Amino acid sequence: MDSVICAEIPDKEADPQLYDVVTKTMMHGPCGHLNPRQVCVKEGRCTKRYPKNFVDKTQHGHDGCPIYRRRPTTSGGHEATISVRGNQVTVDNSWVVPYCPLLSSIFKAHINMEYCHSVKSIKYVLKYINKGSDYAAFGVNDADHFDEVQNYQLGRYISSNEAIWRILNFPVHERYPSVMHLSVHLENGERVYFTAANAAESVQRGRPRTKLTAFFELCQRDGFAATLLYCDVPSYYTWQESRKSFQRRKQGVAVEGHDGVFKSDVIGRVYTIHPSNAECFYLRMLLHEVHGPKSFDHLKTVDGYLCETYREACQRRGLLECDSHWMKTMEEWSSSQMPRQLRQLFAVIVSTCAPSNPCSMFERFREAMAEDILLEARRELHNDSIDFSDEIFNTLLQLLDDAVQSMTGKPLSHFGLPSPVRTAADSVSSELQRELCYDKTALMSHVTTNESLMTEDQRAAYDYVVDAIGQVKSGIFFLDAPGGTGKTFVLNLITGSIARRANLPVFSLLRGRF
Repeated sequence: MDSVICAEIPDKEADPQLYDVVTKTMMHGPCGHLNPRQVCVKEGRCTKRYPKNFVDKTQHGHDGCPIYRRRPTTSGGHEATISVRGNQVTVDNSWVVPYCPLLSSIFKAHINMEYCHSVKSIKYVLKYINKGSDYAAFGVNDADHFDEVQNYQLGRYISSNEAIWRILNFPVHERYPSVMHLSVHLENGERVYFTAANAAESVQRGRPRTKLTAFFELCQRDGFAATLLYCDVPSYYTWQESRKSFQRRKQGVAVEGHDGVFKSDVIGRVYTIHPSNAECFYLRMLLHEVHGPKSFDHLKTVDGYLCETYREACQRRGLLECDSHWMKTMEEWSSSQMPRQLRQLFAVIVSTCAPSNPCSMFERFREAMAEDILLEARRELHNDSIDFSDEIFNTLLQLLDDAVQSMTGKPLSHFGLPSPVRTAADSVSSELQRELCYDKTALMSHVTTNESLMTEDQRAAYDYVVDAIGQVKSGIFFLDAPGGTGKTFVLNLITGSIARRANLPVFSLLRGRF
């Protein structure tokens, strides 16, 4: 790098010509306290980060920009005296803009050269090539009649090259290759669109055929299709929207060894599924591994064994990552954290990190997560001989189920873990229990005291909503007003009035938000 790029003042005695070029054209500023009026100075600092630090050897920077050699005068560096606003200022290598000695000697001009060795350089180049044309807003003014909105125009500046290209009707852009999007859904998970008029007809017609179910049928009747993955089908088959079926292509490159089969450049893209939609996510993973599946059960069959879930099928095929890093995390926490924190960590891992085998993780750490439950049972029954049992682990599952549902709104069974057995009392939502625990007397006093404080508009909105609920009228009510006009005040009175009359739970609506 040093053989091409330099960031130092050359020796005046050894190369006086290059010395003159560098001191006249390749010195930054100087700025800062030497010249506070320099354009690069913002809030007292140089936006170009000058003066640079001294270094004895060129180094590779962490952000892709190298740190060039800039030796101080004590280590062989040179100084120069330049004029700044009529004053003579002595500068050193910390003010030199990187340059190429050969180019500077030839052209005797400012030529900044940098070394790019990061992938960011590709982004930098493409950013300026594809950033598009500059835009300008201008208006047409009529002396007799001026309508600012009507005469406003949006103009775009294009270069002379692009203007000629468009005048001659040359193609500006193209899309290649063609992409066919492929649907993915669970069994009996097809979308059905219907209205009140065609509901009966939709029921008689049954489930609609999708690209996925059509692919299963294609694999059953076409031997060549049975050798393909789901994402490879668009290359050899076209989708007939009217018939909802795949048909072989009649044009393209003939496939050797298969008569009547042609390949095109069309590629297939299966819609992305978020890992939180666990079973559908694993179904999509199997579609990229299993050739020629003939049904949903075929996808779940591994070595002749029909798995219960798609997750289990992925595990048997070795498609899921090892859970060793999650196991180590749980082991570390189990030795230093309380069971409550360990349960919270387990709920986070299960709900957000998609472990490959959550049941195995639960079996391994269930005793560590249930230690406080066991201790509480021993204290209540005054029996220290009580050991871990199914009842204690069921209580653990209840706590984990509540934690996971509070994070994702989905039960524990959705993530591949057993569902807890709940009694009638346990089945009541903890959120509902919390909302029912309010002071009814204080609520009644709050509503009675503040009803008389409402303004005329607030009273109109209050009466309209309360009367509609009292008469069981369906509808959606939207309360909108500028900030500080009492929306939260009215909402609290509405929810309080309803709860007072019907003894209903006061949900988060009481906190002032629909």
